[in-house]
Amino acid sequence: MNARRFWIFSIIICLLFIGLVYQTTRYAALRAEVRELERSEMDLLKVCRELDANIAKLANLESIERAAIRRGMKVAAPEQRIIVTETQEQKASEVSNNGRK
Repeated sequence: MNARRFWIFSIIICLLFIGLVYQTTRYAALRAEVRELERSEMDLLKVCRELDANIAKLANLESIERAAIRRGMKVAAPEQRIIVTETQEQKASEVSNNGRK
């Protein structure tokens, strides 16, 4: 009976040890994944700040005009401008069709 208890106890200890090794390996892999995601988040936040700065820079109409002139664009004369408006019937038909045409 003692030998049987010894083997059962040994098997249980081995299973617990295997479980401990598995959990430790899994924890290390998850920690590496979390660090990678944190680095990715920092990169995305940096890109977001750069985009916000670019939006703020272009929000000023005068700076947009200066940038356009630097790129060789010219201001359109009033007779060259086309103003497009949407009528109520067009809006109503789009709503009734759920935006389908």
